[in-house]
Amino acid sequence: MQKAKTMAITSADPFDAGPYARLQSALGLTGPGALRVARRALVAAMIAWLPLVLLAAVEGLALRADPRESMLLDVAAHARYLVATPLFVLAEVACLPRLAMIAHHFRAAGIIQDSDSSKYENVLDSTRRLLASHRAELIIVAVAFATTIALGRVWYPVTMSTWVAPIAGGIRTVSYAGLWRTLVSQPLFAVLLLMWLWRLVVWALFLWRVSHLRLRLVASHPDLNGGLAFVASSLRAFPLFAFAFAAPMAGGSANGLLYGSEQLSTFGYVVAGAATVVLLLCAAPLLVFFTPLLRLHVRGLFEYGQLAGEVGRRFEERWILPGKTVDTSALAAPDFSATTDLYSVVANVRAMRLVPLDVRGVVPILIAALLPFVPVLLVTVPVQQVLEAVLKLLR
Repeated sequence: MQKAKTMAITSADPFDAGPYARLQSALGLTGPGALRVARRALVAAMIAWLPLVLLAAVEGLALRADPRESMLLDVAAHARYLVATPLFVLAEVACLPRLAMIAHHFRAAGIIQDSDSSKYENVLDSTRRLLASHRAELIIVAVAFATTIALGRVWYPVTMSTWVAPIAGGIRTVSYAGLWRTLVSQPLFAVLLLMWLWRLVVWALFLWRVSHLRLRLVASHPDLNGGLAFVASSLRAFPLFAFAFAAPMAGGSANGLLYGSEQLSTFGYVVAGAATVVLLLCAAPLLVFFTPLLRLHVRGLFEYGQLAGEVGRRFEERWILPGKTVDTSALAAPDFSATTDLYSVVANVRAMRLVPLDVRGVVPILIAALLPFVPVLLVTVPVQQVLEAVLKLLR
């Protein structure tokens, strides 16, 4: 009975278990098809962003002479609640099914040995239980509210009049829009972000546990990764997440450049930091296969090298004896074709990559992480200055 229950759990997609899957299901926000996800994304944006605009307009904090007191001029707020919040939801459609497909392909491709089949099932089951953990859900909520309070004091200092807490007559009062941001909008954004970070942690843990199984890898596999190149396709699942992750950082830089004292040099560091963090979050989990691929590479060099040497010696003994002339018809002999085929296989072993990463997968993530900064650059920096910087790079 227990075995049947486990099989039923692991036969489903291992990354659709949560967090908060039960709550969303009870609210009718989950289900097959992109329409349900689009509805959830719209609902998230309506909850996080629209009340801020309406409340700020009622209180006269939508547009003021001071941009810091104008909710509509707070680029970072729009980036967090109107852009990133729904995109975090939409990213599930592109990402989670692909991660599930990769997780199941380890067995479908014959990489998991029969003797480790039960261990592999346990890994899948553990992955789902971690994602559905009530403890993880409570921690995410707690951290979301804690970071909301901590970062609120940084983004909207108590000594500065802002739309969150305007100062009038020397008295600082929290606006209704500010209350909604503190109690709803920012915690919701933080929960969605932390959900993704938790998914990425669980994804990395899943790959790490799989990498410690006795994998049936092939040193001469044409993918040059021992048969693990399919894992690199996970990178193509993260561009939407990368854009959503970088958008609030771009919005914060826009506020700093437009209304604060942030310099263009600092902006460059923010851009580089966003790209670096996104790469670490999305690509670093693949590094767990370095050790098994290294062992496979070393073993392959010895085994295939010995085979190639033996075949080469026999080939030379038969066709390249001292003083023996080889006529052109001998070139059609099967020995030549077989030797050439073997040496191409050995070349695959020598060219093995020790990490299942490829540039084609990394580039879309980088582009997605950098795109939110392009409008900021165009709005805050004169076009002539941008062109001059580009020309300097091309020289």
